[in-house]
Order: sequence, then C-alpha cells, then structure tokens
Amino acid sequence: MNVKAVRFVLSLATAMVVATSVGLARSWFGKSSTKSYSVTLDSAAKLRNGTELQAGNYTVKVPENTQTPEVEFYSGGKLVAKEQAKLQSQSVKNDSTALELNTIGNTSVITAVDPGGMSEKLVFGSANGSANVQPGS
Repeated sequence: MNVKAVRFVLSLATAMVVATSVGLARSWFGKSSTKSYSVTLDSAAKLRNGTELQAGNYTVKVPENTQTPEVEFYSGGKLVAKEQAKLQSQSVKNDSTALELNTIGNTSVITAVDPGGMSEKLVFGSANGSANVQPGS
C-alpha cells in the first residue's frame, strides 16, 4: 500500500472517531434530567386538558431546569397523559408527593402535583383556574 492510501485510511479513521465522540457528547450532555414521583389515584380524575386518568398507580415524570415543564403520567410503564404545568414556589418542602384535586360539577380535576422533597408545586391550567373540563363530563 502506498503512503497516500495509508494517510487516507488514517484520516478516515480519525474522522470517524471524532464524529462518534461528538455524537456521544451531544446525546449525553443534550439530555435534560427528569425526576420521577409515584402517585395513586383512588378514583378517576381528569387533567385540566380533559384527559381522564383512571384510578390506579402512576409514575409522574417531571423535566428539571424549566419553569414550565410538560409533566408526563405513566401507568404500567406506558405514557398515558401529558399536561403543561407551571412551577409555583412554596414556603416549605413537601413531605411526600401528593395530587391536588378540585371538583368541577361532579368531575374530579387534578389541579397540581406537590412533588415530595421539593419546595415548589406543579400547577396545571391558568392562574384563574380555568380548565377544558366540562362539568359532569
């Protein structure tokens, strides 16, 4: 093999190593971290966007480092609902994770999640409490 061919192969191998390293760095550093919390619904309830969650156990995943996270609800490892939230500061840390529910008509509506160990809560819907949930639906 001549010198030009050897240099070409070495240059190509170096380029592949650099490209792979850059790709791994992007995938590792580009991901935002997410916190997970376990909650239990004793009866069916709706999110402010109208999505109904049946009674049962859920994992709530919340991306960190954002004031308006999209909160994800998982049941049995499957994504079943998403809802945009806004972080609201509180004066004390939540002892445990809890859901805040209000009743609109005869429908339970999840208005917030109080994540355990945090001094914030995740509020769903607008500040005036409006929702896309219709009473009795």
